[in-house]
Amino acid sequence: MFRYLLVCLFLFSTAALAEEDVPEITDSPEVPEMPLPVQDGEPMDADITITRRGEKTIHEYRVNGKIYKIKVIPDIGPAYYFIDPDGDGEMEEVSESDLDSLIKINQWTIFSW
Repeated sequence: MFRYLLVCLFLFSTAALAEEDVPEITDSPEVPEMPLPVQDGEPMDADITITRRGEKTIHEYRVNGKIYKIKVIPDIGPAYYFIDPDGDGEMEEVSESDLDSLIKINQWTIFSW
């Protein structure tokens, strides 16, 4: 046990002797300027309207007054979404035969972290 203590003491003492004096840093790097705010006039985030209807909570996502997504959260069960596929601001019904050709359909989040 005494040997291990001596070996550890020797290793740590040599590391302390090998340390060089580090000169102090007097000049600190300059802080960059903050970027200018966005000037194009479009909102950065979507406007979200949350309403409660019966046993559902509805989140409406809008950009420039047009709805592009609706999230419905029922009290029981997973949330589901309605998405505007062509960007006209109105949700469209999709028949069962059109589901195969449509890429953006109602989607449910099964797992989320």
